[in-house]
Amino acid sequence: MMTVAHIVQDLDVGGLERVVMSLLDATDPARYRTVLYTLGEGGDLAGEVERRGHAVRRLAKRSGLDYVLFPRLVRCLRADAVDVVHAHNYSALVYGSIAGRIAGVGGVIYTAHGAKTASRRATRRYQRLGLVDDVVFVSGDALRVALAAGAVEKRNLHTIENGVRLEEYARSNSQRLAARQSLGIDAAAPVVGIVARLTRAKDHVNLLDAFARVRERHPAARCVIVGDGELRGAITDHVQALGLGKEVLMLGRRDDVADVLSAFDVYVLSSYTEGLAVTLLEAMAAGLPVVATDVGGNPEVVVDGVTGRLVPARDAAALADAIMGMLADRERARAMGEAGRIRCQERFGVNTMTRRYQKLYDRLAADGRGRDT
Repeated sequence: MMTVAHIVQDLDVGGLERVVMSLLDATDPARYRTVLYTLGEGGDLAGEVERRGHAVRRLAKRSGLDYVLFPRLVRCLRADAVDVVHAHNYSALVYGSIAGRIAGVGGVIYTAHGAKTASRRATRRYQRLGLVDDVVFVSGDALRVALAAGAVEKRNLHTIENGVRLEEYARSNSQRLAARQSLGIDAAAPVVGIVARLTRAKDHVNLLDAFARVRERHPAARCVIVGDGELRGAITDHVQALGLGKEVLMLGRRDDVADVLSAFDVYVLSSYTEGLAVTLLEAMAAGLPVVATDVGGNPEVVVDGVTGRLVPARDAAALADAIMGMLADRERARAMGEAGRIRCQERFGVNTMTRRYQKLYDRLAADGRGRDT
């Protein structure tokens, strides 16, 4: 049986973390043993991973470059008899690739989960030094960004889109009504919403500016914001400045995202930069029509005019028009949501993603060390 070690900074709430958890759950237990290594203390979701039956190793990295961590990680990899290291984002690459080579693992895979991470030129040095075998991007756009920036060697590059479990997001109309009741939202109110960390890249301010325009035509509309982050205070201040204190629900972090999504009529992703947003896939799996910015991997997920609408980033007027178009033609919006659900099932299922990663694991383990393909 092959042992695969996934290495992350920590397992907090976010898209990367949900992808890693899905990989741990969906990897074939008859063929692979999986272990999760966290460079930090573990994060909010590490306990949940353990409850699901996966081994977790918390490395408690010290701030800065922790040289002591390298030999500790080497010992752990050898003790776990790891065959393949799978590093997620740059910090995990630094420690996982060097320790993995010293420990003699069969191969090292690096997944860059965002456009900013994809453009880091240091990745190329790790390839040239033979520290990483395969580099994976979560969207074609991220791969193009990396090549344009000279961040990677043109070898052993792959695009593997993120995937979600569709069955987790199916909800009945009665569950929709129950979700709205729990949030204090009228059954007939138009509801738009976003699930994303409260960071600059997600551009919640632009969404709020667009929602203020939507409210002029749909005074009963509500906006639901799920997520937490360093900009919570600034976003809350902007809500008050727009006079939307009662119309915007800031729910913070939620563990019942599928239930909350069922209360939405339209899902909105207002980012000005993006890799391949897991929450966009979750919204489509829930059968929601989406309005997203035309950035990063979003156009690879949303078929404009078929599964939703794509609009320019940082354009509140265009965002508002697209949202109001959805609310004005509910039947067309419903059809877009169903088309999105089917597209997600065909292309962005967790099993499809996992099978593609397993092929990489198998090749590396068979080679003993990755070779050019």
